[in-house]
Amino acid sequence: MSSSVKQAIRVAARRLAADRRGAVLPLFAVALVLIVVAAGAGIDFARAVNERQALARGLDGAMLAVARELSTRNLSQAEIKAYLEDNYEAFFGANTAGSASFAGNIVIEDPVIDTAARTISVSATTRVPTSFIRLAGAGLEEIEVGVSAQAIYPKSVEATLVLDVTGSMGGSKIAALREAATDFVNTLVPPEIADANEKIRISVVPYATGVNVGEARATAATRGANATRTSFRYCVSERTGAQAYTDASYVTAAVGPGTVQAGYKSGYYKSGNRALSRRSMVCPDAEVVPLTLDPGPASKPGTPLHTISRLAADGQTVGQAGIAWGWYTLSENWSSLWPAASRPAPYSDERVLKYMVLMTDGEFNTYFDGPVRIQGSWYDWIVQLSTWQSTNRATKLCDAIKKSGIKIITVGFQIGSNADAKKVMNDCASTPEDFYLADNDDELIAEFRKIANQIKATFLSQ
Repeated sequence: MSSSVKQAIRVAARRLAADRRGAVLPLFAVALVLIVVAAGAGIDFARAVNERQALARGLDGAMLAVARELSTRNLSQAEIKAYLEDNYEAFFGANTAGSASFAGNIVIEDPVIDTAARTISVSATTRVPTSFIRLAGAGLEEIEVGVSAQAIYPKSVEATLVLDVTGSMGGSKIAALREAATDFVNTLVPPEIADANEKIRISVVPYATGVNVGEARATAATRGANATRTSFRYCVSERTGAQAYTDASYVTAAVGPGTVQAGYKSGYYKSGNRALSRRSMVCPDAEVVPLTLDPGPASKPGTPLHTISRLAADGQTVGQAGIAWGWYTLSENWSSLWPAASRPAPYSDERVLKYMVLMTDGEFNTYFDGPVRIQGSWYDWIVQLSTWQSTNRATKLCDAIKKSGIKIITVGFQIGSNADAKKVMNDCASTPEDFYLADNDDELIAEFRKIANQIKATFLSQ
């Protein structure tokens, strides 16, 4: 190459090196990419926040549904997760429609069940693809977002209805009681979920001059005393002595039988120094229904709704016997008297709330005692009339029941100015707010519904 050509090349190279007119363009291109990535990153993160909110809405809805399921039945960890997955689209599809992620990307973690706190916690995660951050080459291609939700694991309920079906409840009053008690059961266990009910067990204890538990159970509870004399073999009453105001098992202390039979549906009672007979001295035809998950229907014998539909008014008011037997249906100490599915939970089981709903339309005025000598004859066990005795025994029983942890809710039906009736209902109630008054049939129905809703709200929230 000639020296002149070489010289020309060197001159051209120096000119190129000295020329700054085209240097701005590549710098601008690099800066523009960085600006787009930085601005776009905000958009990517905003989309991730939106995805997280949508995921949270879906999971909150899912846990509310789980809570509703748990209000009627028990679910294991695996069943809860299966329930969430079975209803995947319902919970998450609607909340992720049009979003950057897909419902199929949502991962539901295994639920965490805390039995002590009665809570269920569930987490869900998804990945949101980035549109701008990835332009940087070294940026994230996806942003992972996660949320958690918690539901209260509702307690179970054992509730007994202790219902006055004495003679004074005749006419429209017994019809109102049937409707009120039916509404109570259907409120706690709506018919549409009855088949799935695993949470609420209800017993029914109609009382008059004693309680009807059926002959076999009466024989066991009285240790055969119901069959060793002329008595109504299916009737039981109360007990005296050291265990009168405890829930000690009938194996420890037998319960007294019903009245001595004087004729068809009539029994003997002590009046002054004489033994007289009266038709009303007998326990109800309606038999006790022990705790059961099955509320009915009314056409199904052995269920609460069946017994309630057949309540009839007759007899004296041995209210303390009704209270005692309501307690026995809730007491673990009496488990052996009831079928396996009706055995009460231990008092120590904090997952179970126990309630007694006690209703009367007047004072408690009759009691059992014995042995008593009347006109030269001994009666080992006989009905006697005394409002003081009956009320005093009822109050002592209620005090013991409340100490065991059972909540007592009382309803006075058309008791007006009856001071004795108001006193026993007020004294038996767990708190003054747990004593309800119903002055007419409609109010009785309304109060029973209110009590059922109160119980339902309590066990769902605890």
